[in-house]
Amino acid sequence: MDDPSLPLVRLAEALLFRSSNPVSQTALARALGQDVDVGVIMARVAARTAGLGFELVPAADGWMFRTAADLGEALRAATRERPQRLPRAVLEALLLIAARQPVTRPEIESFRDAPLPQQTLATLQAQGLIRSPGRKPVPGQPLLWVTTERFLALYGVRSLTDLDPLLEGLRGPL
Repeated sequence: MDDPSLPLVRLAEALLFRSSNPVSQTALARALGQDVDVGVIMARVAARTAGLGFELVPAADGWMFRTAADLGEALRAATRERPQRLPRAVLEALLLIAARQPVTRPEIESFRDAPLPQQTLATLQAQGLIRSPGRKPVPGQPLLWVTTERFLALYGVRSLTDLDPLLEGLRGPL
């Protein structure tokens, strides 16, 4: 049986395969056509890739291909690739930014009750996990920090609300 949506499914697959970042709903709609139900096409892509060495996952405001979860360890062993790990203090700062964004460095230090080296923020910014949307309109005008779409994609979540159970204890007044 001829499936008229197959060319659109194949185009979506090609777009996802070509990109190392999530492909947004907007970009997919632009490529596939505004009258196309992107959700239906993505469901078809997911069905076609089920059981393969990679899978379709929602990330940020779109979708991306990732190594199948059950193959992660075997792939690392086969390629002798060591997972990149953030130092504990850097990861702690990242989680605080995710929980309280937009947040300033002094606010992070207040919550941690410890100084936050500038190198910590520089490391997170260099890896594309945080960015500064501007300055807080208070005396001294410290930089504000927020997480990026790369953060969402790296941790495999569509939005920060997916992290709510993990971040709950980090929210609230300073």
